[in-house]
Amino acid sequence: MNLFTIAKKNLKKNFSMYSLYLFSTSFIIMVFFSFVTFSNNEVILGRISRDGRVETMSKAISIFLMCFVIFYMSYSNSFFIKRRVKELAIYALLGFKKSSMIVLLFFENLLICLSSLIIGIFLGCFLHRGFVILIIHLLGLKVDLSRMDFISVKAIIFTSLFVIFIIFALFISNSLFLKKNSLLSLVHVDKKSENEVKPKIWKATLGFITLICGYALAFNITLGKTSLWITIGFAPMATLTLLFVVLGTVLFINSFLPYAILKLKKHKKNFYRQINIIVIPKFVYRIRTNAKTLITSTLISAVTLTVLGVTLITIYFPFKSLDRVIPAAFEFPMDNTQKTNTAINLVRKEVGEKNFFYKKTSLIKVTSSSKNLPYEYRLNKPNGFELISVKDYKELMKLQNKKSSLENLTKNNCVLVKYQQDKTDDFKGKIFELNLNQSNTLKVNVIASTLNNPIGFNNSIGTLIISDDLYNKIEKLNLQHNKVISIFGKNMKSNKLLYEKLAPIFKDNPRFQGAYQRLNEYITENSSTLLLITFVTAIFFIATGSLLYFSSLSGIYYDKNDFNILKKIGYKNKKIKKIIRSQTSVLFIIPYILGTIHSLFALECFKPLMPNLIGNTNIYWIPELGSIGIYTIIYIVYYIITNRVCCNMVLKKNM
Repeated sequence: MNLFTIAKKNLKKNFSMYSLYLFSTSFIIMVFFSFVTFSNNEVILGRISRDGRVETMSKAISIFLMCFVIFYMSYSNSFFIKRRVKELAIYALLGFKKSSMIVLLFFENLLICLSSLIIGIFLGCFLHRGFVILIIHLLGLKVDLSRMDFISVKAIIFTSLFVIFIIFALFISNSLFLKKNSLLSLVHVDKKSENEVKPKIWKATLGFITLICGYALAFNITLGKTSLWITIGFAPMATLTLLFVVLGTVLFINSFLPYAILKLKKHKKNFYRQINIIVIPKFVYRIRTNAKTLITSTLISAVTLTVLGVTLITIYFPFKSLDRVIPAAFEFPMDNTQKTNTAINLVRKEVGEKNFFYKKTSLIKVTSSSKNLPYEYRLNKPNGFELISVKDYKELMKLQNKKSSLENLTKNNCVLVKYQQDKTDDFKGKIFELNLNQSNTLKVNVIASTLNNPIGFNNSIGTLIISDDLYNKIEKLNLQHNKVISIFGKNMKSNKLLYEKLAPIFKDNPRFQGAYQRLNEYITENSSTLLLITFVTAIFFIATGSLLYFSSLSGIYYDKNDFNILKKIGYKNKKIKKIIRSQTSVLFIIPYILGTIHSLFALECFKPLMPNLIGNTNIYWIPELGSIGIYTIIYIVYYIITNRVCCNMVLKKNM
């Protein structure tokens, strides 16, 4: 019997072990191939990326995927080698030379990798086509799909060469492993690190304190202008926080966890149970073997949840802020009476008199020589403000279906409309000097600030709310006015047809804006990027689940004899399944809990980088909980698969 035939029989016999490896490797190659194909698709890239951003991102992600595929397949190969060391030792006893075993492993890797390559390329063609169709649909592009090849020859050649490179890299790795291990060491290679662990209290304490310090540094960013992230700098604080969290994770898993579990053993009531008395000692006994997996899985889980959370926040937050950036369905200046009447009559004709409302607002433009104006107020040239009366402000808030808590202003008091919330700068109590004309100035006192802007930022970027009496007095000075029409109505923000009819009336006028227009621009600019990031997140999911899957199977495989003993002393299959479930749960729960906590603090560091156009920070929890929910579902699926395969491995003769 030749080595190639033996390799085929080995894979067939252990298909349950290799099936998930084959599936996950095929999935990764499928994503990699689709990315390579996408980065070579000149037709679609020419339509969605005029500045080259998408091409650059696609190529960067392709490089990332190459590194990940190499890491993943190297790790998986190492797992299978360690799982089969006893089998290899038997081959050696039967007279197989190490060169023959190296060739046998090469054939096995060749069959798996080539099978994954074929499946990955086949499915990758459909994934790429579906990806392109999705982008065309989202962006409303007119692209002839017949101009695009279903199969990219360049992508097939590049992906095939890359997989061949991996096969030979694994061949070299296996050769070095077998050459440096003797026959005796092969038999005991899986037991080298399984010595009794005696964790020291100072290491356990240091691990816990280091992790808490990392969390405290991350949470410090929420303090605003008094935060160390502001006084010291974002980059050094981010580096220091990352070091504390990574070091804390290593020490926590290596020392604190086994120390805490050993303490639990002293509670005899909880320890001396049929399940705990088996699961807990095994976990402590194998902590050194499992520590690397737990640390890696925890950090990858944290990265996965952070990337997913950042992606959802990046999508959700700007989308929610559109309601504030453009509070009305349509807004345009009253520069031309004829155009204004034409636009209003058109809206009336399309939606009906009773289905829309419009408000004329007049804002008085004034300059200011005050120092330290808010950033958005310095955008007006010359620097200054646009004054709106309390009456007009409240009417606009009512049309926007927003509650206004603004009290009636008196004397020279005013309210500052902020473009975004900034914890590092509070303008309450500041005095601004308004230049009314060459001889008159007026000082106003800021008693509050608000994010509820009455007018869209295309028409007013620096709005100051003043009392009706003060507004009327300033209006008599005949200063320059900025007159704006705001149109409201049910479902008008998504009315594409109405926008397309109104837009030509105000052609080349940057002050005309529609909610539909901004939403469409947002989707156009971000959809392809967000889809690419989504695929990267999926890769992290595969990495986390596969690491835990293989580690769980490895532990159960080495415990098969122990489970046979449990059967002989009277343990039923139901009880053994419960033990396996508990043993598997430990490996899954620790990275999940720690990874989730890590990600929540990491997202706290990310939030300040986002311009806060809403003000309600509680809204961040919606995408964060969404990311945790998605991750939890996929995590549970991996756990169920892993637990089922482990049970089948132990009880397959009885099932």
